[in-house]
Amino acid sequence: MSETRKIRVDLDSHHVHLRQETVYRLFGDGYVLPQKKDLGGGEYVSTQTIAVQGPKGKIEGVRVIGPHRPFDQVELLASDAVKLGVSAPIAESGDLADACELTLVGPAGSATLRCGIIAARHVHIATKLLEELGLKNAQAVSITSGGPRSVTFHNVIVRENSDSDLSVIHMDFEEGNAAGVKTGDFLELEYLK
Repeated sequence: MSETRKIRVDLDSHHVHLRQETVYRLFGDGYVLPQKKDLGGGEYVSTQTIAVQGPKGKIEGVRVIGPHRPFDQVELLASDAVKLGVSAPIAESGDLADACELTLVGPAGSATLRCGIIAARHVHIATKLLEELGLKNAQAVSITSGGPRSVTFHNVIVRENSDSDLSVIHMDFEEGNAAGVKTGDFLELEYLK
């Protein structure tokens, strides 16, 4: 039997996660990314941005998300990939096996890395709610928007949020705009009970 639960959506723009070594390479030895906005779970939006260069173009002002991670990853929009002239795979965060090559440019240096993906849409679900709904980490679910441009998004990956009671759907601005969805809206999570 299928049931639904409303969960808040946050739309993401392009952004970058960096290893500590790459932070030093782009911003200088010993540099610590300053915090602009807390995202919860230890993550934050930094005040810093970098440029991202591809074979056909460059995007300035790509926001860095802190703190550093164990991998370098640029999360692009589909239109960014066209502008940069790259073929970026749709992938889960950290799955960089097929990532496209990009050059990251900061005030102190640059780095050319295989780090570009289009992030797969996903839903972070608090552990307690995950158990209540009978869902499992990495399970695929469907999410439906409302309104005149209602869309059902399939293959939305569940990620257990053990650090917080917060449950939130993450998708990029292009997907949200196509469905008439904005940050703060509530979408219906469909699951089998």
